[in-house]
Amino acid sequence: MIRTNDSQKIDNSTRNYIYTGYLTAIFGGILGMVIGWDLMKKRKTLHSGEKVFSYSLTDRQHGARILILAGICFILLLTLTIIALDA
Repeated sequence: MIRTNDSQKIDNSTRNYIYTGYLTAIFGGILGMVIGWDLMKKRKTLHSGEKVFSYSLTDRQHGARILILAGICFILLLTLTIIALDA
């Protein structure tokens, strides 16, 4: 019973982390890139010494999407800023 509650808390915090990643990515923030990279690449070491991904496959796929979206939005924001400065 306690393990179920703990795993639900982890899922909710991961879900909030993903939402934050998308939100910051849309606004062209570098924080979105950091969150996307973290979701994709973070690993943890088990007691046996084996290294496994910290997030599920679905969460890692969200991380890739967040990273791509953040990169596109950052480049777009940078381009619009340069155009505005030239005008």
